[in-house]
Amino acid sequence: MLSYLQLPLQSLLIGRTEIFDQLRGVESYEIDTPRSAYISLGSWMTKRRVHELYQALRHTYGAHIRFGAAEQKTTARAAALYRAVPHCTIVTSAMTEQFLSQLPIRLLPGLGDRTTRYLEQHGVTTFAAFRDIPHRTLRDWFGVSGLILQQFARGIDPRPVEQRQRFAVA
Repeated sequence: MLSYLQLPLQSLLIGRTEIFDQLRGVESYEIDTPRSAYISLGSWMTKRRVHELYQALRHTYGAHIRFGAAEQKTTARAAALYRAVPHCTIVTSAMTEQFLSQLPIRLLPGLGDRTTRYLEQHGVTTFAAFRDIPHRTLRDWFGVSGLILQQFARGIDPRPVEQRQRFAVA
């Protein structure tokens, strides 16, 4: 299982990641943006332990964090970001398809504002609608990237959490 943590707008993770090395159950982490990270969790982590981890992160970073946990990156990120209010959402593998199907297309990683508007103009507003686009149409619109994004929309995301920072600090 892994999780996605997003801090409020005024907070940054840069220089504040030592907690990840101290918390039980955290195997590795990947800084995604200056205020968000993917966290790889131990296979022994139960829902109760994930909630305890969430509480520890709230204690460190404040009550206004958003936190999602799932079996892979796309679902964990969506679980953290689908509501604007601070929360903890855990999506089990049995719940993944149903959970993702109702989400707005803007939560699909890799889509910018322009691409999101393009999809919405073509009636594609949810993950479920994106999953239903024929492969040929996806290739015409986005090339091979469209097929990868469609896998993400289905809850198939083999990308591991890598011990790295995905952006440069200016």
